[in-house]
Amino acid sequence: MPSKKEEAITSPKTNEELRAIMHRVYSDDPNAFTLSQEIIISLGSLVRTEPKLFVEMFRLRVYLIIQVLASELARIKNLSATDAAKNLLTISPFELKSMLFSLLSGRLLEEYVYDGDAAKETRTGIGGAGDAWMRQNTLPPTMTDEEEDVDDDFQFGIWLRHRRIDGALNRVPNNFYATLWDTVNRLPQGIRIYDTILHWGLTQEMTRREMKFALEVEQVLNRIAEPEYREMARFNFFSMKIDFYCSIPVEFPCFKVVEALWLLGRLDRLIQCDHPKIPTDRPLDIDSLLKKANDIFVEHNREMGTIVLECCASGKMCDGARGICRHLYDSAPAGEYGTSHYFIKAMISTFT
Repeated sequence: MPSKKEEAITSPKTNEELRAIMHRVYSDDPNAFTLSQEIIISLGSLVRTEPKLFVEMFRLRVYLIIQVLASELARIKNLSATDAAKNLLTISPFELKSMLFSLLSGRLLEEYVYDGDAAKETRTGIGGAGDAWMRQNTLPPTMTDEEEDVDDDFQFGIWLRHRRIDGALNRVPNNFYATLWDTVNRLPQGIRIYDTILHWGLTQEMTRREMKFALEVEQVLNRIAEPEYREMARFNFFSMKIDFYCSIPVEFPCFKVVEALWLLGRLDRLIQCDHPKIPTDRPLDIDSLLKKANDIFVEHNREMGTIVLECCASGKMCDGARGICRHLYDSAPAGEYGTSHYFIKAMISTFT
């Protein structure tokens, strides 16, 4: 249902101009035309009433928002992709705005319980995931196997969903672009992201907090089609102490490309080395760094005999985006088995 004919709206438009843009994008789908209008109106209302939800979000992609809303409905109600898209068209504008608010707040959508025109939303997020983890690890003796299966189903895929949602919303951590500016300024040949290079010269043309630089970076990230690979960064950070690598707390968002870029900005804090081996003859390839982290993750899980043996650890590639194991996408950002743990190991291997 969502159109792939994206057209950027970068300045205020008249009603006639907006109508012309919408017709160009959704000329063959009146349902998507109407749904996109409702989403834009809801986002406009939320920008006015909840501006903090949009910190460092410079561009919202309606196409990806429709995709993630449909996928969440498909999961919640056990529907096919087609039925989920149809179901999305039947919800009221109030429910649509409530769903958008929940996603922008960093929470996952759970079952809607309808009562006439009203809808009650049960949401889960970081706290909900933590509660589920506690329940799983403190099961009473009387809990049945069926109840355990339900609890496992609740947890499976939760971090992958977070990453897809945040990637679709173009969410990045606070000060992400300024931190990335520092990183690019430090690398003589810049950074390569998905066959596009952020050159060192950009830091000479643009200041650290200039919006033009942020838009340049966002344009590069938007070329990555898969939201979970693109970034999956949240506003909620996880503070943890990496005793193996440093002696100070480090904050981590949960994501992939954005996570790697964020950690690169903390290179000196994460790697206790006087002279890190920064490449001077070529751009630093972020995709290669992620691939190395994935290889470390797969090998580690092969040694532990985890569920990864059912896919990548046994030589059978799974359906994870860009060749990254789907279980790495579905790992928490922090902790001994978190994504940041493997990214830091990949960074140590690269820079020392």
